[in-house]
Order: sequence, then structure tokens, then C-alpha cells
Amino acid sequence: MSLQLSRTKSQIRLCSTLCALLIISSASAENACSSKELQGSWELQSAIYRDQSGKVVAEIKDQQTKSRKLIAGRHFSFITWAPDGKFQVAASGSFSADANGYHEQVDATSLPRLQGKTYHFQCKISGNNWLHQGLEDGIQIEEHWLRVSGMHN
Repeated sequence: MSLQLSRTKSQIRLCSTLCALLIISSASAENACSSKELQGSWELQSAIYRDQSGKVVAEIKDQQTKSRKLIAGRHFSFITWAPDGKFQVAASGSFSADANGYHEQVDATSLPRLQGKTYHFQCKISGNNWLHQGLEDGIQIEEHWLRVSGMHN
């Protein structure tokens, strides 16, 4: 009886582990970004930037900096400006999205350090909200975007 009880507990643990993995996998697939879901216009709502030690080196909140990203076909472009309208940075290029995330290849930019680089980000979409996070030139970024036109609007 003890052997049978032990085997049943092992089977329950295995089943629980497999079920948890399926749920996690399913949730990841549901939240992963696809090129189709990304189509449209997005406005930055907030962002936090951390150095390699985790120290916050910059933060955007309360619309203190404005940024708009456009995704059309296989291309992206963004422009960032101050609330008074003063230009800060712009870039454009191609992008792709897959199970591993969102990837940008910068073809043109106002910042020479971005030119020709490819960036890989984790990506989650929930309704009209896009969470975009990953490393950019050694800085951990977390950006929260709101869809203002496109697929879900």
C-alpha cells in the first residue's frame, strides 16, 4: 500500500508540473507579439531605464517626454520630443516579431550610436497596451506604449 501511495503522489506531482508548464506556455503564446498585432500608432505612456547594476538612470512619466511609434507592414519609425515640441530623437527601420520577441533593425536615425544596430526586446500585448523591454546599449529598458490607432481601435 505504501508503494502504491508513493507512486500515486509521484504521478500527481508530474501531472501538476506538466499542467503548470502548459499554462505558462499558453500564457506566453497569448501575450507574445505578432507583426499583425503591432500594426498601428503607439504613444509612450511611461518608461524606466536601468544600468547594469539595476540603478534607475532615467524615467519617463506624466508625459514629461513624448514619443510616438508607428508600425506599418514590416517597418517602424519613432519620434521623441519634449512637451514644448522640441525635437529629441527619431529613428526608422525594419522590424520583425516572433515567439522570441520584437526585433528592430535601425536604418536611419538622428543618433549616430543607433545607426545600423539591431535590438531584441521582450514583447507583450494586452488589448491596446504594449510592454516592450530588453537591453539597449547596456541599458535595461521597460517601455509602456498605448495604441492610439490601428488593429484594436
